[in-house]
Amino acid sequence: MKSSSQAKILQSMSDTGAVVWLTGLSGAGKSTIAAEAIKTLRSRGYRTALLDGDDLRAGLNSDLDYSAAGRKENIRRISHVAALIAGSGIHAVVCAISPFAADRAFTRAVCIKKSIAFIEVFVDTPLEVCAGRDVKGLYKKAYSGEIADFTGVSSPYEIPDDSELTIRTARCSPRRAAEMIADYCEVVRSLPGMTIRAASAARAAGRKIMQIYSSGFEVAYKRDASPLTSADSAAEQIIRRRLEKNFPAYAILSEESADDKARLKKEGCFLVDPLDGTKEFIKRNGEFTVNIAFAYRNKSIMGVVYVPASDILYYAAEGCGAFRQQSPGSRYFAREDRIQVSGNREKLTLAVSRSHADGQLAALLENNRERIGETIAAGSSLKGCLVAEGKADAYYRTGCTMEWDTAAMHCIAQQAGGVCRQGDGSPLRYNRKDPFNRKGFFILNAIENRFIGKTAGDSSR
Repeated sequence: MKSSSQAKILQSMSDTGAVVWLTGLSGAGKSTIAAEAIKTLRSRGYRTALLDGDDLRAGLNSDLDYSAAGRKENIRRISHVAALIAGSGIHAVVCAISPFAADRAFTRAVCIKKSIAFIEVFVDTPLEVCAGRDVKGLYKKAYSGEIADFTGVSSPYEIPDDSELTIRTARCSPRRAAEMIADYCEVVRSLPGMTIRAASAARAAGRKIMQIYSSGFEVAYKRDASPLTSADSAAEQIIRRRLEKNFPAYAILSEESADDKARLKKEGCFLVDPLDGTKEFIKRNGEFTVNIAFAYRNKSIMGVVYVPASDILYYAAEGCGAFRQQSPGSRYFAREDRIQVSGNREKLTLAVSRSHADGQLAALLENNRERIGETIAAGSSLKGCLVAEGKADAYYRTGCTMEWDTAAMHCIAQQAGGVCRQGDGSPLRYNRKDPFNRKGFFILNAIENRFIGKTAGDSSR
């Protein structure tokens, strides 16, 4: 790696802004919080710009009405303006009701494509409180019928289910909300350096794993009958030692260590699977990985998946994109290593597990067999990475997993433009009290490719 070249890439990334998107009902307090956020961010050295929805409606978007099409176009324009501002190194703080989940997802996709962090902030204020404030008299007119299609009254507001931050204004002051937003921006700014350190730890663990792989090993079994080798334990020690040294403020949840519930008091937590695919390791097929992820406020925002047998590294971070690195001497975050999901919408390529299958998954695939073009069998987190790099379009898992099984590939797939959700469609969250993922999950190149049929924990389909 050329240090000067790498330094230029990292400097360029640190100079990129972010889009902070405040969504909520009219009168929720978005503008008040945004004004505080602007002051707090500037006090910490950030350049900022405020994009207020009312101001934009009066100017740039004055030609638009409040129909579904008009609202959609309003958000489309704001999204691209905000991304352009962020790309120039300025944090764009946006206040927009943005009532529809699909439109907010569009904004996120715009930012991901441009390697810009998207921080969605749901300003959660009850309708009756917003209507009681009614500074502009709009709710009175909406309830009397003078205004049609008014959000929260005669037009729906779709509550975000996976925001980076949720501000419950009944118990969170604007100043505290601003600090939370600024803290999130600080963490995002630290992610490129964190990713490189995590990748280095994964490679070091991988080298130890390959030493044991080539020299022979014994297999023991845990209480749940899953296999354990000396490679699992050795890799765990290497990773934990490095993370504790470099990031002492954050917690660690790892497959091979006792779960210290003190982690729940931490906003940041590393999720570690030091040897994902132990069954593949024992079979000696090379399809095992080292997984390290970082979750902040329960969202996976950095992920590393290293394949020791082939020396391939997948990695991603919020605001950085997703990458596949073949050579250990390559620069991190090099444009030529960037990966993204496919645009395929028919005859899907399905990634399937070599070691995990059940009747429920078989029924789901059978029910959607006309949508499947071919299947690719792989072990460990490789399946999620195959979707991220466009070699597969979908990966379904109906059995129970743990947080450390999904966190790293979740981030990689999402930053490559994909979707990762629980089997019932609800968001996958991390650093929870119970680290079991009991509902199964899916990783898709696009939500439109979600299969029809019941998956684990899904009683609605």
